[in-house]
Order: sequence, then structure tokens, then C-alpha cells
Amino acid sequence: MKLFQKLLITPAALLIPISATASEVTISDFAAAEELAINQSRIDGFEAKLNNFEAGSFSETTTMSGSASFQVGAVEGSAITEAVTATYSYDIDLNTSFTGDDNLYVGIETGNSSSSVDFTLDSSGDGGDALSVTSMYYQFPLENWDVAVGPKLDSDDLMPTTTSVYSDSFFFGSQYGLASNFFASQGTGGGVAAARTFDSGWNASGSIIGTSASTSSGLLTKEGNDIYTLTLGYDADNYGGGIVYQKSDSLCTLAESFKSNVCTDLGVTAAFDEGYSSTTLGAYFKPGDKTTLSATSSINDVSVSGIEFDTLADFQFAIDRELGDGTLSASWKTFPFYKVPDLNVAEVKGDDIGSYIELYYTYNVNDSLSIRPGVAITMPASDADSIASGSDDLAFYLIDRTVVGLGVDFKF
Repeated sequence: MKLFQKLLITPAALLIPISATASEVTISDFAAAEELAINQSRIDGFEAKLNNFEAGSFSETTTMSGSASFQVGAVEGSAITEAVTATYSYDIDLNTSFTGDDNLYVGIETGNSSSSVDFTLDSSGDGGDALSVTSMYYQFPLENWDVAVGPKLDSDDLMPTTTSVYSDSFFFGSQYGLASNFFASQGTGGGVAAARTFDSGWNASGSIIGTSASTSSGLLTKEGNDIYTLTLGYDADNYGGGIVYQKSDSLCTLAESFKSNVCTDLGVTAAFDEGYSSTTLGAYFKPGDKTTLSATSSINDVSVSGIEFDTLADFQFAIDRELGDGTLSASWKTFPFYKVPDLNVAEVKGDDIGSYIELYYTYNVNDSLSIRPGVAITMPASDADSIASGSDDLAFYLIDRTVVGLGVDFKF
């Protein structure tokens, strides 16, 4: 700044002869001095404005990144709407370090997807067109472990274990039960997580998340819903995998995100809801520089007082293949659920509802812009006759959809 001042001042100063005496001062000399004073005043004003700007800007240790996404598509057979819909989402990520080894993360999102829109992608976001803080936690090292604490922490925010490397950026990524690692990544709220990656390639983590920690139900209480997660994994140069165990205090909190009255249909009330546990096993393999394969399975056990539920297990196989200027991705995943319960017996049987297939292509225009067209279809279970009659199926009509659309992502 001082050099900048000198560059402005010097031309005006040269207008006054260095050897001039008081008797030699002319009118032009006074004009030069007046111009010099004006320039100095302008410099002082510029400095003041610059100081005010610096005082209100981010600190030098804060970085900001984000993305804007568009989603346009339609869902044939939708129970919500078959119309072509267009939605958006907008995300901002703020990272601040205070010691050089720590990080305060704040995620801010908005969007206009809602319950009246069936075509959604992994990039979709709701929020009613209003920005809201969706994630906030502080991460720091403790001995050889990374630790995170915060009021809005996801159960997989600090999770180093990888069970699938599927891109999962189309329809599956936004859907109940279809997103990769869906049953291994439930839970957002106040909590704590710890993780460590060993030099040998092994990794481990654990977390406790209270989804009702910001309410009167609190964290680690009988009234609140707490989710516990433990993971163990291994990663080599071209393969890896792991296991994720998760225990939740509430079944209905998860199930009703799929169908609003599912617990009522199954005869489950809050007084008898004892939660569920999920064990997810997965592995990935990279046979070459351009291809990755992933396979996962989640085994889910439901606990309801007075009612016996079958154990359900899903399976997913996925592939990503670099092709041209983008990546071709495909996945098949089963969708098991429960039959309509017979209220005269204390047992709920599992039902092989069907499976989904999705195929999409991510075209990278450049590092900051990508276009992603794709399709997804439902495959009915082998007992198609009984499903068609509706005699032993609770929810196939909710998943029997054909999806066509595209997403556009802008990164900044």
C-alpha cells in the first residue's frame, strides 16, 4: 500500500522544483501542491474503504466452495406425479482452520424439491427456497485419531470405511433403500465421532448421533432417538471393503421416511418401537484404470415388543466405467420389504418386492460443469402373479416406476 501511495504522490511532487525558495513559488506551484493534497485525501479514503472491506471478509484460513444443480425429469407410474418437473439445489461448504490441524465445517443448502415431486437425484435438495445450515461440526486430532463433535453431524461424516465406490449420482442416490450404503449412513444431529486410518491400510471409526438432540427429547435419553455406528475396513491400491454396524433406537423414524403411515400399517406404535440394527458388508475392485466394481449387502433386524419381524437383506451390484469425456454408471439393487401383517398373529413376514436398475452417463464439459442423463426401471419380484393381485404385497406400487431425466451440476 505504501508503494502504491508513492506512485500516486511522486508525479505531483515533481511539479515543484526541489531548489525553489519562498520567493520563487509561482501560481503553478500552488496548483501542484493543491493537487498533491487532493491525491493524498483520495489515498486516505481508499485506505479506509479497503480496511473496512478486509474487516468484513473471511479470515485467511477460511475457504468456500459449493455447487448449483438442476434436475429435470419425469416418473411414469408415480403415485405422486407423472408430470415433467424441474427443480434445483444450491450448496455452500465453508471450512475454517484455527490451528492448522483442525477444521470447522459448515454446510449450507437450499432447494425446491418437495414431497410433491417424485423425480429427484442425489443432488436434489429441499428447503423451501430458504438457505439453512444442514451440517456443522468441529474436527481435530487427538493422539492418532481424528475426532469430530458438533450439533449437526452425520453418522458417516468422519467414516473412513469404504464398502462401495459406486458414483451413486442419479436416482438411486435420492431414494429410500436404494442409495449406496443407505442403511449404514442414517442419522444427523448432535453427537461425536472418532476415526483412524492405520499405515497398514486398515481403518476404523465409531460415532454416537442424537437425531433429537436439539429438542426436549435430548441426547442419550429414553425419549430421544440415538444412532450408534461402528466400522472396520481395509483399502489397498485397487481393492478394498469393510463392514458397518449401526443400531438405532427407532424403527419408525426410518421407516416413515419411506411411507408416512408404515408403522400404523405394520401395527407398530411408539411404545413398542425398540429400533433396528443394520450390518452392511461391501467390497470394491478396480480391474483397470477405467473401471470400478462394487458389491454391497445390508442385513436388517427390526425389534418391536410383542411382534416378531423377519430379517431383511438387500443386495447391490454397481459399475462405473470411464467412457469418452465422461463416465458410464449402472447399478442393480433389490428392494425387500414387509407383507401386510395379519393382526391375529404376532409375526410379520418379509416380502421380496422387486428390484431396480439404473443407467446414466456423466458427461464432463470441464472440471466445473457436468451433465448427467439417465433412466431407472423397476423389475418385479419372481412371484409377479401374487404381486399383481395385491394379496401379499405392501408397497410394490410405491416402487413400480420408470424414471427418465437428467441433472446438471455447476461447481465453484
